[in-house]
Amino acid sequence: MNLLEPYFNGKSRPALFYYGWMVVLASFFCHMFIFGVPTVMLPLLYGPMTEQFGWTRSDVTILASAKFVSGAIAAFFVGKFIQKFGARLTTLITSLIVGFSMISFIFITELWHLALIGSFLGVGSISLVITVKVIVSRWFHGRIGLALGLALLGTSAAGATLTFVMEPLLIEYGWRTAVAILSAGIWFFALPLFLFIAKETPSDIGIKTEGISDAQAAKNENLPSHFLDFAATIRGRTFVAMGIGVFLIGFVDQGLLQHTVEFVDKDAGLGRDLARWAFSLIMTISILGKVCFGWLFDKIAVKGVMICYVAIGIGALLAFPVAGLETLIAFCVARGISHGGTIVDVPYLCRQAFGPAILPRTVGTMTMILSAGFAAGPYTIGVMYEQSGSYDNALYLCIALSLLAASSLMFVRPQYREWLSNKE
Repeated sequence: MNLLEPYFNGKSRPALFYYGWMVVLASFFCHMFIFGVPTVMLPLLYGPMTEQFGWTRSDVTILASAKFVSGAIAAFFVGKFIQKFGARLTTLITSLIVGFSMISFIFITELWHLALIGSFLGVGSISLVITVKVIVSRWFHGRIGLALGLALLGTSAAGATLTFVMEPLLIEYGWRTAVAILSAGIWFFALPLFLFIAKETPSDIGIKTEGISDAQAAKNENLPSHFLDFAATIRGRTFVAMGIGVFLIGFVDQGLLQHTVEFVDKDAGLGRDLARWAFSLIMTISILGKVCFGWLFDKIAVKGVMICYVAIGIGALLAFPVAGLETLIAFCVARGISHGGTIVDVPYLCRQAFGPAILPRTVGTMTMILSAGFAAGPYTIGVMYEQSGSYDNALYLCIALSLLAASSLMFVRPQYREWLSNKE
C-alpha cells in the first residue's frame, strides 16, 4: 500500500474523496508526456524538416502516418496484453518505447528513418492511450465521461504549452536535440508518478466503481453472456456502426490537425508565427472541449458523441473564410472544442455499449480502428493538396465524412448502460 492510500480509501481514516480521481491525475500526466508531447510536436517539426531536406508535405507526414499505422496494429494486441498483465506493466513498457524513440530523432537523415521512428512512437504512444482509457474506465461509471475528459486532457495540455517550450529549444539546439530533451518528462516525472499512484481496479483497495450502487455491483458479478463474449461483440451491429463512425472521425480529426500549421501559414497566408499560435490555441481550447463533451456524454450518451462529430464538420467548414485574425479565431474555437471531444469518445462508447468485462479488448480494437483513420487522414489530405494546390477539396471531404460519422452512431446502442439501469 502506498503512503497516500489511507487518505483516499477510508480504511484507516475518513476518506477525503474517491481515490479514482488520483488515478485520473496520474493518467493525465502519463497521457500528456507519453502520448500528447510525441503527437503534438509532429506538426511543429514538418516545417524545419522540409526546409532542411527539401521533403514535400506528404513526405514529412509519413511520420504521423507511420505512427498511427503501427499504433493501429499494436492496438489490436495491447487490449489482451492489458487484460493479462495489467495496466502498470503496460505503462512501463510503453514509456520505454516512446522515450527511446524520441531520443532517436537525433539520428534522422533519411525518409525511412521517419517511418521507422514513427512506427515505434505509434506502438508506444497508442498503447499508452489505451491503457489510460481502460484504467480510468474501470474506476468510473456515473461520471465516466468527465473522468475520461480530465484524464485525457494531456494532449491538450501538451499542445497548449509545447509551442512555447519547443520554440526556444528549436532555436538553441535544433529540432533533433529538442525532441530528445522533451523525453525527460517521461523518465523523471510521468512514469514514476503513475507507478506510485495508479491502481488497476477499485477492488484492489476494497472500494466500488464510482456511480455503481451496491445492487448494481452485485449484478455486475453475474453479467449476461453477451457482455463476456468478445468474438460475438465485434460481429454485432453496434460494434460495426461504432467502428465506421470512429474511423471516419479519426480520418477527419487528425487530417485537419496535422495540416493546421501549414494551412494557416501558407494557404491562409498568415505566416508561421500566427500558425503556431493558432495550433496552440486549438489545443488549449480542446481542454474545454474534453471537459464539456465529457460532461455532455454523461448527460445524453451517444447523442452527445454525435454532436461532437457534427462540430468537427463545422470546424472544417469554418476553415474556408480564414483570412485574418477574427476568422482564424472562429476556426480555432470550433476546431479546439470538437477535437477535445474526439479523444473521449472511444472509451466512453465502449464502456456504455459493451461493459467492463471485455473493456481492454473492445477499447483496444476500437482504438485500432481509430488509429487507422488517424493514419489515413494526414497522408490523404497531403496528397489531395499536392494534386490541387489547395486544401479546398480536402475540406469538403472532411465536412462530408464528419456528417457520415455522426449518422453512423444512430445505430449504436448503449446496451450495458441500459442493462445496468434496468436491473436495480
